[in-house]
Amino acid sequence: MKRNHYLVLAGALSTSVLLAGCGSSSSSGSGSTEGTQVSGTATAPAGTVAFYEPRTPFEVALNFLVPSVAAAITGLDPIEGADVELIRVDDDGNQIGEVLARTSTSITGDYRLTLPEGVNLAGNLVVRITGQNSTTLRAQVVEQDVDISPVSEFVLRKFISQGAKLDQLVVTDVVKLEGRVEAFDITLSDANNLEQAFAALDQQVGDFVENQVAVVAGGEGDSTGIAGNYRSAAFEFGLHDNDDGSNGTYATDLWMAQFSFAAGSDGAVTVNHTEEDYAYGSLNGTALNQSGVYYEVGEDSFDESFAATYTGNGILSITGEFEEEIDGDYGWRFPAFTYNLQQVPDTGLFFLLANEAAVRYSTVDTNGDGEKDAVDPQAKQGDEVFRSLEVFSRTPTAFTDSDLTGTFGRVFIETWIESGVLEVETEINTLTFPGDGTVDSGAATGHRIGLVAGSTEPTYTATTSPAENDLTIVITADGDITSVSPAGAQEPTTTDGFVNDDANFLVFAESEGTSGQNAQMNKTLAVKLPAQTPTVAGKTYRLLFNSLTLGNGEEMIMNSSKFNTLLTMASNTTGSIDGTFFEVIKAGLGGDIEVSTEEVADIEVAVSLGGSEPTDLVVSDEEGTTTLEGFFNEDASLGIFNVRWQPTGPGNPNELGLAILVQTGG
Repeated sequence: MKRNHYLVLAGALSTSVLLAGCGSSSSSGSGSTEGTQVSGTATAPAGTVAFYEPRTPFEVALNFLVPSVAAAITGLDPIEGADVELIRVDDDGNQIGEVLARTSTSITGDYRLTLPEGVNLAGNLVVRITGQNSTTLRAQVVEQDVDISPVSEFVLRKFISQGAKLDQLVVTDVVKLEGRVEAFDITLSDANNLEQAFAALDQQVGDFVENQVAVVAGGEGDSTGIAGNYRSAAFEFGLHDNDDGSNGTYATDLWMAQFSFAAGSDGAVTVNHTEEDYAYGSLNGTALNQSGVYYEVGEDSFDESFAATYTGNGILSITGEFEEEIDGDYGWRFPAFTYNLQQVPDTGLFFLLANEAAVRYSTVDTNGDGEKDAVDPQAKQGDEVFRSLEVFSRTPTAFTDSDLTGTFGRVFIETWIESGVLEVETEINTLTFPGDGTVDSGAATGHRIGLVAGSTEPTYTATTSPAENDLTIVITADGDITSVSPAGAQEPTTTDGFVNDDANFLVFAESEGTSGQNAQMNKTLAVKLPAQTPTVAGKTYRLLFNSLTLGNGEEMIMNSSKFNTLLTMASNTTGSIDGTFFEVIKAGLGGDIEVSTEEVADIEVAVSLGGSEPTDLVVSDEEGTTTLEGFFNEDASLGIFNVRWQPTGPGNPNELGLAILVQTGG
């Protein structure tokens, strides 16, 4: 498997095939005056859909993968003789007031109307066509060239579902978003079903659009408040398969990097990537009893800069171009992805959950120099999927031991691999800092699950670790944690970690191993605990969820949430989850990858707030119980949790991971 140990910053694939009848518009949309004409084409599914080579389940479910040969919707036919109405809508999409103007489409689906006096281009100004059974297609009038299609309706629905203030949207941002969606191909299985068109859009570009909509709806932020130097730490699960079924890979990636965020005007940020340390461990083979271990560590220096946008709702969004890598006999294509870093309100802390993927190809020598320099798009070799949870923490400038005081809640995850063995372990405890360069580590409890060659079921062990007092911790002035040593140790015990600029958040990331024998990776997060139980009632949190399930028959499942998965707290004891979750399934080490998504709505969460004690968030159904056990910080704007799932009835937990809650409103 290709090591994916850095922020890839991949953008849309360079295939730019527009939806049939839905041409990308180029006219500006900053405003309007009396007499401005709006025109476009209305199209909808009808007739015959041309099918090209079908997508694999991997390609479809990842939402952001576009094949090298794109197929447009050739079955979008003109809507002829339809009434087109110009209206205002509220933030729920409902009509406000009377119809402002009317016209009809021609036999080619074209229409043209004139904006009334005083009506300007805006995100809440809509042209609407209503068909049989009250079926409606709408398009936001954000420029003079406005096509009405499933794409325009789909984008509007996404804005509405995320609670965007439609009248406050920057019209040029909406234009840009619709144009990018139109660059993706859509394949329909039912040419006469409009809802199927929306389902296809959601399946193939839904994740991309949701990330983009969150940024557009957030508006411009003041980026001066987030400027500074940052460290990041990431923990990643990865799976890969071979198309010929010969073998497969499980992998864990760990990396710590250094960045700087430079503020610009209108929410612009320049992100500079300078250094990185990494560790990578993988288990490769046809099955666990025929597996080998690879382990690698290293460090890199970079001089890379990326343009980013900081929004008024605390999202730092980075979008790049399609990326292709060549390494000997193999090449990788990384398709479109928008990296949305969610800020903990009013802090220099950001969290990123990246649901990434790559397609692996054979390579060819295109210029006859004996060196393979390009992928062969006709020789696809396999699929690779990565799920990483990364924290970005602004560094202090003059840290001293006296800055770090109080009790911190700690959550921990670790993976261990050797030939024939894969284990995942989580742990929870507290750390107490008296402010003199020492720390007391409380007794820890945890859970370990595993797959062992020859066993038909995953293993499970409840774990405990004793308390350790008077540990010596060495932290530099810029927050770099270099060692944590037992009391009386003759030599310091080297470690990798850091503290943030407010001295209320800690990270550790460590690995060890020997290639060919074993590899161990672990990550620790810790937040300063409140003096008393905080209030969460009325708050909304973005849920960043990343876990691994180990099932019967050596099955492996990576579970993660999409960016717009939210936990809304109705009270201090109850909440609900709305959003979408990915499952990446591998039936054994050598099996093929399958990817599915599940939308959830109003999933009830029972909450037991702990304050200085652990907090539990519990979701139960007939199949089993998911428990998030961890801690909120001092103002409950950030929560860090271990994840555990246990089936109903007899049976042990078989899913472990990490989850982050970042307050987004309320």
